[in-house]
Amino acid sequence: MHDIGKKFILLAVMLLSAFVLSGCALLYGDGLLALPSLPAEYVELQDEINAVLSTGAVSAAAESGANRQAIQLVDLDGDGENETVAFFREPDGSFLIKAYRSEDGDYREIGSAQADGLTLHAIHYPVVSVTGQKCLAVCWGIDESSSYGLDVYAFTGGGMENILNVQYSSILVGDLSGNSLDELCVAVRDQVSGQMSMRIYGYTGRTYEQDVELLLCSEAKSVSQMLIGRSGSGARSLFVDSAAFGGGYVTDVLTYDEANARPVSLSRRMDGDTGMRTWRSVDAFSADIDGDGITEVPAAASMMSAIYPDEKNKLDWLEYDDDRVTAKLRTCHMPSDGWYLRWMDGWDDKVVIQTTRYSRMVKTVFFLLPDDMTVSAIPQPDDGNTLLTVYVFNGDNSQAYISVYEAAELARRNGRIYAYVPGSVSSSRYAVDPQQVTEAFTAIETVWSLEAYR
Repeated sequence: MHDIGKKFILLAVMLLSAFVLSGCALLYGDGLLALPSLPAEYVELQDEINAVLSTGAVSAAAESGANRQAIQLVDLDGDGENETVAFFREPDGSFLIKAYRSEDGDYREIGSAQADGLTLHAIHYPVVSVTGQKCLAVCWGIDESSSYGLDVYAFTGGGMENILNVQYSSILVGDLSGNSLDELCVAVRDQVSGQMSMRIYGYTGRTYEQDVELLLCSEAKSVSQMLIGRSGSGARSLFVDSAAFGGGYVTDVLTYDEANARPVSLSRRMDGDTGMRTWRSVDAFSADIDGDGITEVPAAASMMSAIYPDEKNKLDWLEYDDDRVTAKLRTCHMPSDGWYLRWMDGWDDKVVIQTTRYSRMVKTVFFLLPDDMTVSAIPQPDDGNTLLTVYVFNGDNSQAYISVYEAAELARRNGRIYAYVPGSVSSSRYAVDPQQVTEAFTAIETVWSLEAYR
């Protein structure tokens, strides 16, 4: 195994050196095809690839997902040695897939397949045995309306066998059942009614078969994120965050029922066909927000957004258990500014949010409403009712702004400086101290994932 690792390190160094010496830019994936020479052990592979290119075919890279290279090294059979999978587009516009295995220094073709599609959208390698054997799942763009096709290929002694072909709108490949094998979680839309549903396919030993089809809530328009996590009971669950008809977002929770060995809709059991319990207007998605190993679902927490528009950023995070839904914690979530704040102990619905945006600064004030509030006189933040002010400074003079506003720095992310100023409210219930603020504040990490849910 150490020798294999050394060989791949050597290959990477030689690839980079070839591009640097030739003055070319480093290409992602496709660069392997343009090299003037390769180490001796890869000459046979290059010959195989050149034979395909000589027919007029060109290399093809996926447009999304984690596996975008035109040539990919993958351990398909779980023996610890990588096979090679290569993707091409032929002169007639169809796609060609070829797989090779190295045997005693020679590369032998172990399978090929042809398919039609508008684009090569994404590539997955679902695990189908406990020893690590994998299939190849290829997603094709088939029209301009975000509709996709999925072909799943098994590698057999006779080559590549197509074992599943379906159309879908979104997909997640992962182990939902907990048996170390990957399910295919495929969202589909009824073309007549627009109703979204989730089809879940499991591997049976020879092929993928549909285990179940579960309706999503009636508000779901298109899937934004899918995540495998755990419900309040600890059951492995699929959290499906969707853009909603009319705006905003809703979530379905599909949990794996071990007693019946199949997924069921936990959220539909609790809420019927509506997802309004989980509706929110901001683009916040299901996550383990408090780090307890349970995935929580965000939902709008305030009914006052008509009076204070920034109240829409106040979210309750819900834990779905087998027979109840519990609000675990509350946050002020500001995804466009890259931060959120956990609600302080002692704060209640009398604490409201107001955000003001300037050219190089965003100011969010948390302030306390009076007990005798009337609609005719809508309170605004002032020195007497402000509990906390969070600033986001942008630009070259950010450090100077901190000094001007006498603010304490919280974090720095992506060219922004986050800082705060405590308010003057002295009530022991509502007042905050520096330690509370620093523990409650989180700068959202920007994760540039190539994985797509389509």
